[in-house]
Amino acid sequence: MIEIRIEGYAVDLTPDFSLVLERFNPLLDFNAFPSNRVYGFTLPITPRNRRILGYFEQPQMGYTNRKFRCEKFVDGLLVERGFVKFQDAKTHEYNLYFSQNLNEAFGDLQQIPLSQIDLGSQAMPSSFSAVANPLTDPFCLPVIENAGFYGNQGVSGFGGRMNSYDTGTLTYAADARVPQFFLRWVLQQYGLLTGWTFTGDFMNHPDLQRLLLYNLYSLDGATTIRYQNHLPELTMPQLLVSLRQLFNLFVEFDVPRKRCTISFGETVLAGGLVVDWTQKVASDFLKQPDLQSRPELSYDIDANDALMKPIPAVHDKYTTPETSSSEGGSLTPIRSRLSTLPTNPVSGRAMTSQPGSSIHNKDNTNLPIPKLLFWNGLVAGEPRATCAQGGYSLTWHGANNLLDTSFQRFEQFKRDTFLLKKNVFLTPADLARFSFQQRVHIQGVHYLVGSLKMKLGSKAGVIPGEVDLWRV
Repeated sequence: MIEIRIEGYAVDLTPDFSLVLERFNPLLDFNAFPSNRVYGFTLPITPRNRRILGYFEQPQMGYTNRKFRCEKFVDGLLVERGFVKFQDAKTHEYNLYFSQNLNEAFGDLQQIPLSQIDLGSQAMPSSFSAVANPLTDPFCLPVIENAGFYGNQGVSGFGGRMNSYDTGTLTYAADARVPQFFLRWVLQQYGLLTGWTFTGDFMNHPDLQRLLLYNLYSLDGATTIRYQNHLPELTMPQLLVSLRQLFNLFVEFDVPRKRCTISFGETVLAGGLVVDWTQKVASDFLKQPDLQSRPELSYDIDANDALMKPIPAVHDKYTTPETSSSEGGSLTPIRSRLSTLPTNPVSGRAMTSQPGSSIHNKDNTNLPIPKLLFWNGLVAGEPRATCAQGGYSLTWHGANNLLDTSFQRFEQFKRDTFLLKKNVFLTPADLARFSFQQRVHIQGVHYLVGSLKMKLGSKAGVIPGEVDLWRV
């Protein structure tokens, strides 16, 4: 039996009440985070429903609560959580629609770039430390080679490096000081403003905790460090999608609880919990080949960086080779907005050749595209950040590249998979326990569930539905 709770209260339903629940696997969409499909439903106007929904049908009443917390239960088991909003009210019924509200998850800050959000500030210190803790500090100042930082402007004492550091006196030069902010800290601060928590294996990984959001905004002439000046022109949803595309992340949103869990797609593809649906599916099926069987991995290249012309081989895109088993398959392009800097093979420092933002270089209006670096800590007494750390490199080729660390199983999955559409009959317990991270077993074959569309009715029993299965 289905039960709908709005703001914690069970609402009255009609005897023939039913609704559709449809979910999509976030592992299979690299361009957006799929939300549960929005479907409308109707509630009768009863004394109980009027009280819960604020007497919306009465012309004398204003509209004060524009979204209501909603939970769906089947046989006492929670199967979906989100929000409902009014579509309209008629003489004898309310028409509402259900949504996860992902498009408004972060409230007023949803569509505002990080560079325009006040994440705090601090007075300019008399000196900077070369040591930084990625778990607690907001930023660090690594040495980065950039002879073109001041463009054609001659700045006395500038030696061609951002955050130039003297290992003898343990002090930074006064020019071209550019703090680089830790990604983990930015996510945490954004969470404090919006009430969200970012958690999961990605957030806890010892190498990935050292990621920095690279920028070129100098502290020349500043008396205050305004954090937003050093952040990219990306909204939080854009940043999360870009990270997803770079590291093949599995990102789940619990909007009512304001929790974003960031895990690894490779872990999901490696396998974990397997549930047997052999006896829960109909015999009829539709099988289709996956015609986009060859991933093409890349990121945006900064056209204003002279060192990226031509594109260094390790940063150039990776395309899955066409083989006899994948012959005729088209490409699946996966392109991130986040790139990185090359490393000087002689000095070991990150390097670029691009004008920065400074009072000494006011004519520069070309902002760098968003990039990531790893904080390497002190190397030979010098603070550094490069495209590599531990077992990761932010390149598509070479040692520890992103294909090997983040897309190897995905590439194999795309090469071998096919789509199987079947009708399914689940119990309320099956639906309540379901997760896109689990595999399903059907007649000797394992599948990932790509999408799930179930019809919930007011009568107890088996829940019929349709499922898209991708062979693993």
